[in-house]
Amino acid sequence: MVLLFQIIVIANVTVIVLAAITALIHLLTIILVPRFHTASNILIGNVLVATIVCAFFWIASGLIGDFYPALMLQSTFAYIFSSYSQVMINCILVYSIAMISINRFLTIKYPTKRFFKRRAWPFISLIVQWIAAIILPLPIFFFCFQVSFS
Repeated sequence: MVLLFQIIVIANVTVIVLAAITALIHLLTIILVPRFHTASNILIGNVLVATIVCAFFWIASGLIGDFYPALMLQSTFAYIFSSYSQVMINCILVYSIAMISINRFLTIKYPTKRFFKRRAWPFISLIVQWIAAIILPLPIFFFCFQVSFS
């Protein structure tokens, strides 16, 4: 039973590593080829960065959680921070995909507005997306501390 569990964990980590490597290769082509420096590709690069961050987090979290589960049980703060990090990392990935949809909608809805075609617009979108992904899961700290102290 333990051997099957380890095989599943290793297969899971392998798939995530392959996804991270593929995202890194795509990100490097966007960064290194100057003609790919467009507003749409900046947003796609953000999705790739979010994918890489998410992959490394889930690899670390999976390995620690599966092979060293006692680490999370020893500290209440580590458990709560782990819960916050899981939500934040997933929000980063989901919000980056949503930003592409919002950007495409605004570009189609307002085709004559040059602001949505400039490079400043995706960077503003990225900043808003990352701040929202960091701030919105913060109530986890308050609710978890209420449960852990009672």
